[in-house]
Amino acid sequence: MSEMNVQPVARRPHLAEHIARSLSDEIASGRLRPGDRLPTEQFLSQNFGVSRNVVREGIATLRAQGLIQSRQGVGVFVAAAPPSPEPSPARASAPLLDGDNTIRNMFEVRAVLESQAAALAATHMTPHKLKAIQAAVLRMQYEGEPTLETVNADLDFHRAVAAASGNDYLETMIRTVLEPMRALISMTFARRGPVFSNIPHAARGEHEDLVQAFSERNAAAARQIMGQHIVAAASRFGYEIKFF
Repeated sequence: MSEMNVQPVARRPHLAEHIARSLSDEIASGRLRPGDRLPTEQFLSQNFGVSRNVVREGIATLRAQGLIQSRQGVGVFVAAAPPSPEPSPARASAPLLDGDNTIRNMFEVRAVLESQAAALAATHMTPHKLKAIQAAVLRMQYEGEPTLETVNADLDFHRAVAAASGNDYLETMIRTVLEPMRALISMTFARRGPVFSNIPHAARGEHEDLVQAFSERNAAAARQIMGQHIVAAASRFGYEIKFF
């Protein structure tokens, strides 16, 4: 995204090198660990302000260096490190990140359910419901680094929108899908460095766009913005989905 802290490069031949170096630094620092999925090409191209072809060139460089590996139909992952006698506690949630289609499917379900919930919420919006949604957005503000409260506020925002829809069944289904994603959101929000540092801010900005649609009771806009928000969230976590 445009606000991310990335170094501008004057000449195009150096852009791919810059991307490869930035991602290599993330791997060397441990912010990207063996087995972690890289963000999607779309996410990286937006963050660095370059075309997806340039991103592919940078990724190809890392692949040639043996730092990453592609899994056909799944994505690009940090190459596995040599076996360690003791597993790292930080990788306790690795199966969640490494699942084949499970997380992608959950994002696709969220796009369907939450876009409809957002449209209904805009239609039935009241000052009381809007206040609960706005409160969750405000709680996503933080100084220094995001905390557990940042993650809770993110989830509470989506719960508040679901509740505002006025459809109890829809609210229950959304809550059921959201909770298993808590660990994934927590791990991603905790990542630092130029590739990941603004992820929580990006999510909050998209929430603010939704608040504007809710305040205007614009159901069509709320549906579209929520669908795009889920697509963007999936991209930040390394999954490409579509919203129709």
